[in-house]
Amino acid sequence: MHVPPHLFLVDGYALIYRAFYALLSRPLRTSRGENTSAAWGVANFLMRLRTKYQPEYLIWVNDAGDSGRTARYPEYKSTREKLDEAMQDDFKLALEQVGALLAAFRVPLVAVPGWEADDVIGTLAHQAIGQGLQSVIVSGDKDLYQLIRPGVALLNPGRGGSAGIEEQWVDLSNATERLGVAPAQVVDYLALVGDSSDNIPGVKGIGDKGARQLLAQFGDLDSILARAGEVTQKRPREALLQFAAEARLSRELVTIRIDAPVSLDLEAVRIQSPDPDRLRQVMARLEFHTLVPRVLGEQGAGSREQGIGSREQGAGSREEEALNGEQAAAVVPAPASLLPAPSLDVTLIVDPALLTGLVSELAASGAFSVRAWTTGGGPREAGLLGLALALNDRAWYLPFAHQPADGALAAPVIPRNLPALGDPSLAPLARLLADAGVAKLTHDAKTERELLRGAGVELAGVTRDLMLESFLIDPGRRSHSLETLALDHLGRSLRPRDQLLGKGKTALGPPQVGQDAAAECAAAELAVLQALAERFDQALVPGGLEPLYREIELPLVEVLVDMEWTGIAIDPALFASLARELGADLERLRRRIGELAGTEFNLNSPRQMAAVLYEKLQLPMLKKTKTGPSTDADVLEQLAAMGHDVPRLIIEHRELEKLRSTYVDVLPARVNRATGRIHTTFNQTGAATGRISSSDPNLQNIPVRTPRGEAIRRGFVPSPGWSFVVADYSQIELRLLAHFSGDPAFVAAFRENGDIHRQTAAVIFGLPVEQVTPDMRARAKTINFATIYGQGAFALSRQLGITQEEARAFIGQYFERFAGVRAWLDQQVKLGRERGWVETLFHRRRYVPEIKDRNFNTRAFGERLAQNSPLQGSAADLIKIAMIRIHRAFKDQRLSARLLLQVHDELVLEAPEEEVDVVQEVVRGHMEG
Repeated sequence: MHVPPHLFLVDGYALIYRAFYALLSRPLRTSRGENTSAAWGVANFLMRLRTKYQPEYLIWVNDAGDSGRTARYPEYKSTREKLDEAMQDDFKLALEQVGALLAAFRVPLVAVPGWEADDVIGTLAHQAIGQGLQSVIVSGDKDLYQLIRPGVALLNPGRGGSAGIEEQWVDLSNATERLGVAPAQVVDYLALVGDSSDNIPGVKGIGDKGARQLLAQFGDLDSILARAGEVTQKRPREALLQFAAEARLSRELVTIRIDAPVSLDLEAVRIQSPDPDRLRQVMARLEFHTLVPRVLGEQGAGSREQGIGSREQGAGSREEEALNGEQAAAVVPAPASLLPAPSLDVTLIVDPALLTGLVSELAASGAFSVRAWTTGGGPREAGLLGLALALNDRAWYLPFAHQPADGALAAPVIPRNLPALGDPSLAPLARLLADAGVAKLTHDAKTERELLRGAGVELAGVTRDLMLESFLIDPGRRSHSLETLALDHLGRSLRPRDQLLGKGKTALGPPQVGQDAAAECAAAELAVLQALAERFDQALVPGGLEPLYREIELPLVEVLVDMEWTGIAIDPALFASLARELGADLERLRRRIGELAGTEFNLNSPRQMAAVLYEKLQLPMLKKTKTGPSTDADVLEQLAAMGHDVPRLIIEHRELEKLRSTYVDVLPARVNRATGRIHTTFNQTGAATGRISSSDPNLQNIPVRTPRGEAIRRGFVPSPGWSFVVADYSQIELRLLAHFSGDPAFVAAFRENGDIHRQTAAVIFGLPVEQVTPDMRARAKTINFATIYGQGAFALSRQLGITQEEARAFIGQYFERFAGVRAWLDQQVKLGRERGWVETLFHRRRYVPEIKDRNFNTRAFGERLAQNSPLQGSAADLIKIAMIRIHRAFKDQRLSARLLLQVHDELVLEAPEEEVDVVQEVVRGHMEG
């Protein structure tokens, strides 16, 4: 497959503004007092762009006018915030500094007199398509989404660092998801909603959701304006009729032009190596001493280890802030230099006799690094392919299950492996791995422990699990893989193990990878492990995360390993019966839908369904997408609420089909043949709140409020002669809210030990508890949980079936009665805005960069996170502590009982019949205590 060359087009001023404003309250300054915040951000951005994406061509584009937009609309960009005189001087200096950096990096700068950068970028991207290039526009500006098409993608640099949001690659595959409308509709969307940053008027009274609905229904702006009288809602209809001229003007202003007077000369913009002499001169002027060796690939010179001054160290630790677009808590210092090729000398050991000296040396050291390699498969199927060990600058690879294979990537000869770990000749190694007194450093200790358990050894003494440490330092990160951590924290691209396997018909299985190749890859991983361990040392303790790590997350690994290893049993006969019943019900529904519709059609085909609903049955068309009338769940529910039977039955069919395809058919197929049980994977780093999640299969989301869901749950069975013991916390997040807020009325409601929702209703409505009606209790329950999740009047009105005004009054009444709750919620938002993070009872942090976003919806989302995260995170911490203590108590008391599942606030255990009573006491005591 031919991959076209990549041309990166950088929206220059957007990046400069972002880096300049990121550290506005405490800018980076040289010893001469010059503000270098923007230059620092741009320099690091250029290095990251070159390293990560390796573009063939690169152009930096700056504004040099407004392409005549002000002449057309004098108020264009008139509302932009003006800098004061001192800041304006700093910004002018920043432009000079960035210009010097671009020259040193040999990055061509384009600024066309009289023209805005967006139009120059649009023109160059258009020309690049004609020359067979893939253009990548680097900008966070939503206006540029309109340029996305085959051959044009967008890279939003995002907001990195400890509290950040990862950069986003946007192309035709995900552009609609990102903005809510297709690229071809972006211009019309912006014409409707306007743009406050550029003072584009738009249509007053039409917001984001309304614009998307109108475009879905009518297709484009011209159709919307021409058919404005057909809009059913009064406010948008009148707005369209009144502000049609403003909409057309706005469309003209936001449309990016492709006719700027500029030509794409590929030879002039081909990527070049930086000019070393000029770069050193510019960096010296800016006092960016640590960046020179990173850019030029030099080793040692000017590194922090050799004593760079305190100002430079401060700049380094705030590097990501300058990239973020906002001030954030930088808890992990930026790398001083790119990590070199692995310096660990790796030795392949295939003779058990050679292990004696190695084991003695590792044991005497008191600590070493370890990484296990798998033959593939889940927790119970995986075999141990190899084991990698490291001490200081040396590494060893121990193969156990390598196989010969044909092909260029395969082992050229029949590999020689060590005997199994359980073999007497390897007993010293097995004892070392199981010795809790010898500290081990690894990444993803849960997987390592399960692999070694399968090989007959209990890995003990893991004191450093870098996956868990990364999760605590930066819980919002999407990936905590070793490859990602190496790139982000060390500036090093680590070769993924999957690359050793190859692709297509010549792909190898893990056992067929050559031993030498595995050894080299293992040595690189171990080098990264050691480097990351040093870097994370500087983050856990200052961040106050060490107790959370040592007392909760690390001990929890052993609990989860045992739970995954044990698994849970199901009743195959019950599931087979359920499958037959569901099959019959689905067939009955399919026939009934066909009868009512007057024709048979494919219920999985949105096109056929739309034809039946809107053409044959003439049902009202409530929503239209780019491909035609919508048949999504919201539309079907609205049609069903109007009394139409076919949509109602289609919803029922979908629900039953989901139960069958997600659980009834899948779970029996996931039963392990050897154990007869299902072994899920519990993810300790999957949710930023600290909650444990379940996958492959997910056993946490089985529905419970429907008869079918209950039947599926009954399909899980204990071992013969054993019983399930199930325990859950009662309203734990509401209890935490009472604890955190200290609100007297809320605390008193819990201390009554009655129905908390009924007690809450009594306080809200000012009635004795016995006079609270079911409707009052239902309303109180809804607003109790709405409070936890930060929902507003709109969401509450939909849930309660009341107007937004009524919902707003109800919320006001609630917080009038529980003023302490309101004060605590407001305090969390304040803390999130001031510190950039909030925390749980046990000091687990949740970073909330969204709370400072200029977009109202994003900012509101950040405020909800700041309010909910301490509650949900504290509940997660509490149940983790309970799991650890229960697990430990079972071992101490030599009970056979075992934990099987954790479902948010609920624990599922099984115990022999004779242990049930004592297990209940243990569980109740530790969960309540």
